[in-house]
Amino acid sequence: MGLRETKKLRTRREIAEKAMGLFVKRGFDHVTVAEVAAAAEVSEKTVYNYFPTKEDLFFDEVPERERALVEAVRNRRPGESVAAALERLQVTGCGRLCSEGFAIFARIIEESPALQAKELEVMARFTDALAGAIQSELGVDALDAKVAANVLVTVQWQHFRNARAHALAGRNGPAAERELRSELKRAYRLLEHGLAQLEA
Repeated sequence: MGLRETKKLRTRREIAEKAMGLFVKRGFDHVTVAEVAAAAEVSEKTVYNYFPTKEDLFFDEVPERERALVEAVRNRRPGESVAAALERLQVTGCGRLCSEGFAIFARIIEESPALQAKELEVMARFTDALAGAIQSELGVDALDAKVAANVLVTVQWQHFRNARAHALAGRNGPAAERELRSELKRAYRLLEHGLAQLEA
């Protein structure tokens, strides 16, 4: 990464950090982009150059998460399925989702219909990226790739919502992490073995 790219990345992170600080103090819906710009000591135009919407300021890690999904598919271990690779990726993040910091993040989402609507857009974006990776890596039909991606992202989204539920209920730390890992494992076993096991 060159000097210019490094500087741009630093600016982006600084803007996102200032925004999150304001969101934590006052709630997402009560903070304006102008206030974020002032806190970060940049112009509103600069904020919008890095983040097209205010919601993107909150979900600033979405591009990174999207890349991780795609890379998990492309860099699977020999003989490893796409589902197994994604499960492995998500298991590594369970500790973070059971931290006190995530509880603050969860509360802000819970209080903002705008962020809940944005979350739907984020999951649709993940689905498109994952479908493209599955189609190119496995050489499957576009429709099959899309169906598979939708199912896999639904598992991820439910995992995220489970983590939020734990956080909002005041459950965090190692015990919460073990429970979240167990829930994730159950979800992937259901995906792996099919819905028929629900009737067993």
